[in-house]
Amino acid sequence: MRHDPRGLAITTDSAEAARELDAAVMALLGQKAEAGTRLAAALAADPGLVAGHAIAGFAQMMAARQPLADQARLGLARARDALVARGGTPRERALVQSLAAWAEGGDMERAAAGLEAIVQEDPHDVLALRLSHGIRFMLGDAPAMRHAIEAALPRWDAAMPGYAHLLGCHAFALEETGEAARAEAVGRRAVAMVPDDLWGAHAVAHAIGAQGRMREGIAWLRWLEPHLAGGSNFVRHVHWHRALFHLALGQTEEALALHDGRVWAEASEDVRDLMNAASLLWRLEAAGVAVGARRWEELAAIVEPRIGEHAWVFADLHYVLCLAAAGRREALGRMLASISARAGGEADSQARVHAAVGLLAARGVAAAAAGDPAEGALRLDAAMPRLHETGGSHAQRALFLAMRDHAAEAARDIRRRQG
Repeated sequence: MRHDPRGLAITTDSAEAARELDAAVMALLGQKAEAGTRLAAALAADPGLVAGHAIAGFAQMMAARQPLADQARLGLARARDALVARGGTPRERALVQSLAAWAEGGDMERAAAGLEAIVQEDPHDVLALRLSHGIRFMLGDAPAMRHAIEAALPRWDAAMPGYAHLLGCHAFALEETGEAARAEAVGRRAVAMVPDDLWGAHAVAHAIGAQGRMREGIAWLRWLEPHLAGGSNFVRHVHWHRALFHLALGQTEEALALHDGRVWAEASEDVRDLMNAASLLWRLEAAGVAVGARRWEELAAIVEPRIGEHAWVFADLHYVLCLAAAGRREALGRMLASISARAGGEADSQARVHAAVGLLAARGVAAAAAGDPAEGALRLDAAMPRLHETGGSHAQRALFLAMRDHAAEAARDIRRRQG
């Protein structure tokens, strides 16, 4: 038995496995590219490391791709085998049960609640806190995200490894629940302690943007630039935020340059990279920039083979946008039909979201982007009250609010010309 720096027991005899596991947790907290390498090293040192298999499984599920979900279930099986072979702590068993709820049952709410129950037993379990934070983000449940962190924070102190990263998560949850000024203060404190905490730094960018201080947002992200080294592909999202600040100031050339040079400097299979690029391209076009067919076609070529996956409603909405904007009408029809089938099918978390709002929003995006602005505005407006359930942040979901308003204006223009 080993223990991590916060005193949590780990079922392993390998000091190297325990050390690399904690390094992987810290890299996960800081959005570092080395998280996967560190986790692989932990599992190489101890192939029966239950928490290691659980982390890998959660990461694969959060990637929101069906092929990776299949891999997560293989990792889940390995974790269960290890528990049978040598036992495990209650915390390790709870991690496996939470992963199973999502990977096997598609029940993201149950998975998050299971992780939060772990934290109630030990508020120092920063891994369980961060995993539940990520799932709640995908569910668009900002109040639950905030509650879990605020319940644990009073039991922490600044000397504990991961404290600054927890503050960064708190800052993000504060901004998403409407307290931008407080979020900025908490986030700045987090980044002062750990300057390369990309999640905390990005929370500050959210808070500055929510307060309408776009030039300060650009300055903040320029200051952050030297600290991006070693970051995961989340760095692309940081540059996405910077591009939005430029767009808000009417600086379209700078925004397009960030798209081409940072946000989509090279093609990516990652769901979040695709969403960054698609939402930025649409905003650029809405601002009057001719982004050209090539950029949309590159995204659509990646998206079309994913028809039928539907691992995350929020990603599906961006996929619909890519296909519609690229003019792939036949593929767009198949995507909408597949979403409709998903909404009426098995009642897991994402099927329920599609049934409640995702299908409606997807049809609105398709209509707005494919030439029927009146229909697009109508459907998107109807989706707005529950759009947060699709996931993402306020800043990300603002894309669909802008699409609705843009479509409504286009529909008014058509009526004026006809009338």
